[in-house]
Amino acid sequence: MNIAILQNRRGFTLIELLVVIAIIAILASLLLPALSKAKLKATGANCINAQKQLILASFLYTDDNDDYLIPSSYKSMSMVGGGYWAGPSPEFTVGTSVEEAMRRVRKGLTNGPLFKYIANENSYHCPGDLRTRRLKPGRGWAFDSYSKVEGINGFTGWNNVVPYKKASSVHDPSSSMVFVEETDPRGYNIGTWALWVEPIRWVDTFAIFHGNWSTFAFVDGHAEGHRWKDSRLIDAARRAGETGANTLDWPGASAQNPDFRWVYDRFRFVNWKPLP
Repeated sequence: MNIAILQNRRGFTLIELLVVIAIIAILASLLLPALSKAKLKATGANCINAQKQLILASFLYTDDNDDYLIPSSYKSMSMVGGGYWAGPSPEFTVGTSVEEAMRRVRKGLTNGPLFKYIANENSYHCPGDLRTRRLKPGRGWAFDSYSKVEGINGFTGWNNVVPYKKASSVHDPSSSMVFVEETDPRGYNIGTWALWVEPIRWVDTFAIFHGNWSTFAFVDGHAEGHRWKDSRLIDAARRAGETGANTLDWPGASAQNPDFRWVYDRFRFVNWKPLP
């Protein structure tokens, strides 16, 4: 029997079916990258919105507390979670379920200074955060996608960084970061986000859940994204977020590195000095 005239139940020949399947496969290969790009753009927009909510909540805290910036010590507790919330209570251990981990996250958030103004835990989380999808509690899983920078009422004592205490004391609010999108590989974002300034060096990783860019919020109330160029930075951030690899203190920091200079110029504190 000639295969060209072999027909299926709907009247198509086998060759016609193969052509249709090939066309569908080609269209899918063209469409999937566009859908992936659209998804990254959507999570990026949601992340910018979360940053705006956090910075608005920090404004409200400052207004209610004699101009003080959100602290890293609150009600006699150290805000170990990202430098501005109490961290999971108790901390995660290997074998903790995701449901139990979320209960601990919620409890830790209620003990932080921003919970009064922003009680929805999703505002502290980027929907593109890979740690909640690819890792397990106690093995890199984390729900908090943002950290406060050390120069904004931080813990004091980090590498000769003297933090700002009050909003009115910040010299350049539009260039002073408050929140950084971070992927701490240790299980949640522990402590404030920082870099070494004497001598200059990277320390804490960024989150790159929207392509190779991350979101930031500033003292003046605006939020923005920055696209990274340094392959070493991108690799460190990606491995921390996808596999939980400890990539802290990765190489590449220098005054000639445009990514490092961009961040350093916005990592402000009382005794900040520009790079040469």
